[in-house]
Amino acid sequence: MQTLLAINHFLIDTVNTLATLIKVLLWSRPVKLPVKQHTEMLVLGNGPSLKTLLANHSGFLKDKDLMAVNHFADTDAYVNVKPAYYMINVPEFWTDQVDADVLQKKQRLIKNLVVKTDWPLHLVLGNGARKSKDWVNLPVQNPNISLHYINPTPIEGFKPFRYFCYKHNCGMPRPHNVLIPSLMTAINMAYKTIYVAGADHSWLKDLYVADDNTVYLTQKHFYDAQKAQPDVMKKMGRGQRRLHEILHKFMLSFKAYFDINDYGKSQGVKIYNITPNSFIDAFERKKIL
Repeated sequence: MQTLLAINHFLIDTVNTLATLIKVLLWSRPVKLPVKQHTEMLVLGNGPSLKTLLANHSGFLKDKDLMAVNHFADTDAYVNVKPAYYMINVPEFWTDQVDADVLQKKQRLIKNLVVKTDWPLHLVLGNGARKSKDWVNLPVQNPNISLHYINPTPIEGFKPFRYFCYKHNCGMPRPHNVLIPSLMTAINMAYKTIYVAGADHSWLKDLYVADDNTVYLTQKHFYDAQKAQPDVMKKMGRGQRRLHEILHKFMLSFKAYFDINDYGKSQGVKIYNITPNSFIDAFERKKIL
């Protein structure tokens, strides 16, 4: 039985390696990452717990490079924290072929980035944004903003092959959550220590199926935890996902964190999760006193 399982894993890894190689050749482009300023990075996820960190432990942010994500610029905290790095992992923002509410969110985020950013900001986007004038023109509207593009190409297959692709920025574990490209980028920027805050990831207790089989998820953030309402999870900015699709998306994210943690260790990088009550079980926990 063990022999059969080993053969099965070998065949799966072989197929995944070949498929990934084709994807890299077709989709991935050369990457130039930002240059780090400190030896430690703090990734600011937008989970509800970030509110406590910003209010009660602001001193922890000092002497660290800060990376904000997604809709952080829509909040007042953006101009107070002034992150040097910013990751946006919302592929539906690279196109206008989306529902009206998604388009409105994109336009609001772009406006806030342009109007609020009065310090040097390295904005990191998926390479699909290269084709979007809305994003490409950001440095023209605000010279403080520098654009960097990364490859969200999903990397699968044999471990040495995966790590080679990771190291050369060809792709990453499937980026179903913004924390995945954020951590992979931070690792490849050669930080020695990476802290993760606001990564509650407690969606499972906020997920339910209505009597009409519509699946609702209340996605709570530090800026809307008290007023967040149940909503459907869209597919690339349109329609809605079924329960099995949502759970599969969650599974891929939680699984990716173990791969990221192992890759980080191979690069001499230590990742600490400082998020209280986080559902992520891959990274070593550390409490902020």
